[in-house]
Amino acid sequence: MDVNEPSSAGASDEDVERIIAAGPRGAIALAGVAALIVLAIWIGFYFLVFLPRGVIQ
Repeated sequence: MDVNEPSSAGASDEDVERIIAAGPRGAIALAGVAALIVLAIWIGFYFLVFLPRGVIQ
């Protein structure tokens, strides 16, 4: 079997169109979670490291 030949076990064109129409919800959710984690780490550093050291003289 050639790699470029369509397989009977593969997805049909209708399935592919339906998946594409649904959009990249998983990727957007993953990016949102990653952004929230980075924001939480930044806020943690701000309150737990920078503020306790006081004002720069």
